[in-house]
Amino acid sequence: MVKKLNVKRYELYRRAIMIAVALLVGLSAVTGEFALAISSVVIGLLILYSIKGRVEQVLVDERAFKISEKASRRTIQVVGTVTAIVGLIMIVLGRGGYPALTDFGMALTYLAIFLLAVYLMFYRYYSWKFGE
Repeated sequence: MVKKLNVKRYELYRRAIMIAVALLVGLSAVTGEFALAISSVVIGLLILYSIKGRVEQVLVDERAFKISEKASRRTIQVVGTVTAIVGLIMIVLGRGGYPALTDFGMALTYLAIFLLAVYLMFYRYYSWKFGE
């Protein structure tokens, strides 16, 4: 029989697992064993996934999902816009006498394009999934 967890115990386990994974990733960075980092993250996620199903109470409700949706959308709007504008400014400054800024500006501009492309892919997927 699998024992149910209350939310406080789940949070305690979750924090302990996160600390253990962080320590192992730090150790792997120092020693150069990147397989240790990858395996510790994967094992940590699997353990978290397995204990999350044993929690008695609801961890996330519809209100939290709605807040997360709004926060995510606003984050994409602000970060995407600011990144694109700063990237374009850096490109203009780079062509105006500061050539080192051109590469950074191009990187930021490509990042903004990538962010927009990923957003559009997810938007199309969810509009197809939910029949919009």
